[in-house]
Formats: sequence, C-alpha cells, structure tokens
Amino acid sequence: MDAVTEAVRAMYTAFPYPAGGPVLRQGTDARLLLSYAARSRPAGRAIRVLDAGCGRGVGLVAAASVQPDVDFVGIDLCARSLAEARAEVDRRGLNNVELAEVDLMTLEGLRVPEGGFDVVLSSGVVHHLADPAVGLARLAAVLAPHGVLSLMVYGRHGRESLYRLVRAIDALVPRDAPLEERLTLGRELAKTAKAPALAAGPWSDQASIHDVEFVDRYLNVHETSYDVPGLFALAERAGLSFLRWTEPADWDPASVLPPGPLLERARALAPRDRAALVDELTWRPALEAVFAHPTNGARAPLDGRNWAQEALAWNPEATLLVERRNLRGSQRTESVRLQVRRRDPLALPQAEAQLALLLEHQQEPFRFGDLVKLAAERSMPTKLAQQATLTLLAREALYRPQPADL
Repeated sequence: MDAVTEAVRAMYTAFPYPAGGPVLRQGTDARLLLSYAARSRPAGRAIRVLDAGCGRGVGLVAAASVQPDVDFVGIDLCARSLAEARAEVDRRGLNNVELAEVDLMTLEGLRVPEGGFDVVLSSGVVHHLADPAVGLARLAAVLAPHGVLSLMVYGRHGRESLYRLVRAIDALVPRDAPLEERLTLGRELAKTAKAPALAAGPWSDQASIHDVEFVDRYLNVHETSYDVPGLFALAERAGLSFLRWTEPADWDPASVLPPGPLLERARALAPRDRAALVDELTWRPALEAVFAHPTNGARAPLDGRNWAQEALAWNPEATLLVERRNLRGSQRTESVRLQVRRRDPLALPQAEAQLALLLEHQQEPFRFGDLVKLAAERSMPTKLAQQATLTLLAREALYRPQPADL
C-alpha cells in the first residue's frame, strides 16, 4: 500500500466517515442508472452493483434496503468503517450485501463477477486516491460492457472558500501536528474567526458540523478537486464515456442567467463548454455524473412511431406532493406538485397532474399505450394524454427501464 493510501486509511480509521445513519442518495437506483445507457444487461439474473469506497455504509445500506432484489458489494480500505457497515447490515437483516476490505488503487481481493459489475457507485472517494486516474481506470476495468458508473468528485470552484479555511488552518497548525491538535484549533478558528471570506458559498455551517465531517472537509490528508474540463479528462483517461449529469437541471444555463442575449450565447456553446460556464457562475461543491463503458453510449430518444409499446416506470427519484381537502362526503385535490431529486417542487398542469395521480401507487413498469388508454377511460383525449405522458417523461417523473428490467 502506498504512503498516501496509508495516511488516508489512518485518518478514516480515527474518524470513520460519514457520521450519522443510512441516507438514501440520489444516483444509486440501479435500474434507473442502467436506463440511461444504450445497451441492456442480460436478463435472468440479479443486477450486480459495486459501491467502491462505501465507508460506514450509510449510502450502501440505504440503497440495498430499497432494492432488495439487487446484489450489492461494498468495498473500503478502512476495517473500522466496514465493521460498522457490517453491523448495520446485520441489524437490518439484509441478505443482498457483501462487504470486503479492498484498496481501490489495486482492487486486490475484489471478487469480480463473471462479465463484470452492472453498476459501479463511487461517491466522494476517487478524489482521495493517490492517483485518481489509476483508481478510476481500475473501476472501469471491472465494469460490464453494458455497465454504468455513477461518479461524484469534489468541485474545485465550489470549494474555493473552503480551501481558504484549509490554508488558514495549515498556517496556524502545520500538517505534521497531531490530528487531534489540528482538529481542536481548526474548530476554534472556524467558530471565532470574523472573516466573511471563509463562510462564502455553501460552507457557512463549518462551526456546527460533526468532528468527522470537519476532519473530512478541512483536515483531509489528501484530496484532488476538479473543474468540468478536469472531470472529463479524468474520465477519458480511465476509458469512460459520458452519459449525463446526475442532475441535468443543475447544468442548465437558465438556472444562472436571465432570458436574453447572454442566455442565448450560453446555450449556443458546446455542451461541455456550457457546463464549464455554469460551474464558473455557481458554488458547485461536487461534480456528479454518470459514465459508461467505452463500448456503450447514451440511449436514443423515444421512437415516436412505437410509443404505444414503449415501457415506462415511475422514477424512484421523483416524489409527488399532493394537497387534498377533505369535505363532507368527498375529497378534493387542491394541487399536485412534482419534485425530482433536489429540484424545487413544480406545480403540474391539469393533464399531467391527472396522469401522475393515476400512477401515484404504480410500482411496476407499464406500457405507454396502456397509460393513454386508462386516461381515455377517464375522459382525457388521446392526443392530450400522449403529450402529457411525453412531458412527464421529459420532466423525469417517468423513465424508460431496459428490456431486462421489465
């Protein structure tokens, strides 16, 4: 094990990350991730997911709990974190989780299933490796030809004010001082310093966060952060192809520019240049994207000629917020809002709201044509139902599962 990896392991052994209990993260639903790519996995077996750098398992346990028919393998280099993850797996009685102590720089000891993993999850880990490109390339090498990789790395521009506090701590308490001393004095600085530059952007909570979070954020022994061009260069060195941003709405120039000539110029840029511009104009502390095996690619848009037979499913990262009023002998729906991931809730127009309510309790895939037929039975014109369904698909309330997942 190289010296950087040893130092990272020692830090996370002393302060197992993250604090808190299981949290369901975006970008961890296996079927949704696989739906983004052109190639479908083989049918007739469970989906196989690798969580590369699972830590205490807070994301792994949550994902495995809501996907009981998906097989998860969690790997980490910190035995203490894995022990805590294993205890939580046992406490919940999960039988779809396997854990192993593995160094991501080598992947020695990882049992790779025949054909590779269908999905690899890597959230907040690759940037702590001694050589992120080498580590990511190793993860790409265990990905199935149809597989997808969900990646989160630190965003350099969004962490600029954070790095100011890091440098201030380093100036006052050198990095070779004991970690506990650095933590004590670093926390004192974060709590008492009257420096507005340190609280800019999304980092105004530095005085109140858990010690584990403070160490990971401000006292980390090794990390690399990325801008948009750097992220793409990292992925391409690993032999991965870009599919999409985990949250495309975050990268829409309209989120930071008003209608007018500036927005028009921004939208005329190439997609990567457009994303780089948004990155410059926002506090984006993390860059989250989905990549694929180099022989794979993004899925083609819905073929309008065969829409009736197209399979659809409710997006597990979408939530309906329904306001109802109970009246004497009846109930009236006041509003229907759609929230996808962390987006602001969107009030749905009448036709979309009606279709969404028809799907409110739908847990299995269904045919586009069957939804339109059901809407017609509720007196909705066929063309209106078709358009409302396409709009819900565009809003990501719905998604298109792969044939193997029907």
